[in-house]
Amino acid sequence: MTPQRIAVIGAGAWGTALADSFAETGHEVMLWVFETDLCARMASHGENDLYLPGIALHENLRFTSDLAEAASAGQDVLVSVMPSHVVRAVWTKLAAWVHEETLVASATKGVEEKTLLLPSRIITECIGAAVGAERALACLSGPTFARELAERKPTAITAASEDPEVANAIQEMLSAPNFRIYTGADPVGAQLGGALKNVIALAAGVADGMELGLNARAALIVRGLAEIARLGVAMGGRAETFAGLAGMGDLVLTCTGDLSRNRTVGVRLGQGEPLQKILESMTAVAEGVSTAPAAVGLADEYGVEMPICREVHAVLFEGRNPGDAVRDLMARPLRAELP
Repeated sequence: MTPQRIAVIGAGAWGTALADSFAETGHEVMLWVFETDLCARMASHGENDLYLPGIALHENLRFTSDLAEAASAGQDVLVSVMPSHVVRAVWTKLAAWVHEETLVASATKGVEEKTLLLPSRIITECIGAAVGAERALACLSGPTFARELAERKPTAITAASEDPEVANAIQEMLSAPNFRIYTGADPVGAQLGGALKNVIALAAGVADGMELGLNARAALIVRGLAEIARLGVAMGGRAETFAGLAGMGDLVLTCTGDLSRNRTVGVRLGQGEPLQKILESMTAVAEGVSTAPAAVGLADEYGVEMPICREVHAVLFEGRNPGDAVRDLMARPLRAELP
């Protein structure tokens, strides 16, 4: 493996874990940290005490709060890892500093609420506005808990791109002994799987919080996947994508794992806690909360039936009682499982 110069933009738990993994593999890695005080602590103590406490970061990992410094140092690869609601704001500033030969990968899981755009579309628009030409990038998605990657536990994801050369290059550059990257040609499907599984995980968490049992959880996972796949195909994605790592793999992990922030929010909702209190107690972002309105918006735009996502939205933002949501889902008209 040839060492690469890599910039990771975003120092949440996932961005930090990726940067640390790349540094251990032998790459020259710079991690952009939005919070200047956190950046100083990470540089001083070698730990992200806010988002990934207890993990000692690789000694060769470098940190900066200067976007220009992170992006314009002739990087071979730039990995964008930030909450979906700030992608446009960050990339509006970042795009002009990214070298034309730098490969770009997006690891954000979400949908922009107002425009209903996927992260890759926002990034390419920002680059196009800054330099006058859009470019192909790769979308990283799959079943991933940041802490497990940081603990060097085996992890597998997909790098999906419309340009197979970009996907192959990202695969070759970023794979590691404990971090296996597959390639894919469906960035729309990969991103939708990564975004909408968070909404279904909220539903699975609610069911667990209400102690509805494992039957209910399994049904929510499978029927949730059907909703995601229907929308994905309507938006131009490939049905088979949703049977893979970025679809079923990520959905199962997020709906069942105790490290899942979205499932945790759902559990607490199912136990009767108000949403605002739950969110105020959390440091990290539960993307499913902000993605639920986008899921409903996309369902309306493409004319796709998504009853679970609609009930999650109603519980989050319309004062819907979780028990009523479950009752109405179970009372929907009977139908065949498969079209």
